[in-house]
Amino acid sequence: MRAQLLHLSGPLRGRTVTHSDPRLTIGSDPACDVSLSHAQVLQKHAEIEWVEGECQFHLRRRDGAVFVNGDEVDEVILQEDDLVEIGENGPRIRFRIWWPPGASCKVVRRMLQDAREVAKESGAVAGTKALTRDLLTQATPTLKIGFPILVLALALPIGWLAGWLGGRPSLEQATTAAAVARAEIEALRQEHEKHRAEIALLRRGSETVRRIQDHWIRGVCLIHGMLKVQMPDGTELEDRDGTPLRPEYTGTGFLASAAGWVVTNRHVVTPWEEMKPLQPLLDIGAKVSFFRITATFPGLQPIEVDPATIRRRSDKLDVAVFLIPPPLLPDVPVLPLHRGPLDDPERRAIVVGYPAGLVGLLAKADSALADQLRAEDAPMTTVIERLAGQSMVAPMVTQGLLGNSNPTVLVYDAETTHGGSGGPVFAADGTVIGVNYAILPDFSAANYGVPIQFALELLPD
Repeated sequence: MRAQLLHLSGPLRGRTVTHSDPRLTIGSDPACDVSLSHAQVLQKHAEIEWVEGECQFHLRRRDGAVFVNGDEVDEVILQEDDLVEIGENGPRIRFRIWWPPGASCKVVRRMLQDAREVAKESGAVAGTKALTRDLLTQATPTLKIGFPILVLALALPIGWLAGWLGGRPSLEQATTAAAVARAEIEALRQEHEKHRAEIALLRRGSETVRRIQDHWIRGVCLIHGMLKVQMPDGTELEDRDGTPLRPEYTGTGFLASAAGWVVTNRHVVTPWEEMKPLQPLLDIGAKVSFFRITATFPGLQPIEVDPATIRRRSDKLDVAVFLIPPPLLPDVPVLPLHRGPLDDPERRAIVVGYPAGLVGLLAKADSALADQLRAEDAPMTTVIERLAGQSMVAPMVTQGLLGNSNPTVLVYDAETTHGGSGGPVFAADGTVIGVNYAILPDFSAANYGVPIQFALELLPD
């Protein structure tokens, strides 16, 4: 297992670095594994260590303050997607775990919990077999070598516990010592329940992301628009070589209704309101409209959108919808929309979209095809069609924490950028709670979404 660090801010902002060393030193000293030249970072600030026997990464402070998900810590076991801050108001880093192909690692506590669950449903023999199988196949190399010793070590307390339970005295004979023992066991049981609840939250979050990646992304489309500018005299604005000047852009949308309604941002379907270079032309009476607008879902070719179907809100909230005839959307899933008040104890935000537009798609595409398209200087329309023909149009999934929510805006730190506008924001339960609409360029940990209820108000009953 390797530590993977996504630097959200600080001198390495924007970089994702996977480290192979089991122990990483973090500080301003150039000799540190993660060297951060920053006013809030001390020379030997903190360290991250992979503890093989526990199958976990430990973060420890050394000379400086460290914060994880907003809480100051001295030492903590890092979880996937924890937000680490090196020093107060210092560089912010998203922690992730990179698993080499074929890697396996399961902590003993989890093995015991799983074996207990199997035993409860299928009997003690099945539970023992499950524990043995995990120890032989899922343990670290060190633990596998120590497997016989571990079995002997476990046999003693298990046998003692069975004997105690089988020979416990009657209620009338109970002593103070027995009452203390029961209290200790109850406290231990409560601690186990707490761990089980925490693990269930983590597992549910991971399962939600997998479900989104395996299924719901097929309901998220790349929107491509081409504009035409008509001057006050009725002629179309031309480029220097005499060809019509048709600005292009990309955005994101998602299928929200079996009737074919697609949700996106208002500024994605009326982009001229956001394009400052066009403003002087609009001021003198020029008119901007769509030459063409398409929606491309994963696995499908671009679909023409009729601009006449576009619905926008009358207020300033950045959300809109347009209609695609359902026969043009074979096997495209309708995303599950959250209804009612937002109540998410995990405070997760999972954003799906096409950040960076075609640049992002080409970065993920087959290198030979990408080089060919660049060599041909292919227009955006051709690039999308060719990528779609090779099943290379697929959105990106990022996740973070929902930092704040109020009646009209959601704030979260899931990474996104231009092109991701109009994408769905999922909660941990797998329902769409918002429509991504804005980023704060100088502070990548703050992105914004419109609560989904305002999109629901645009959908026909």
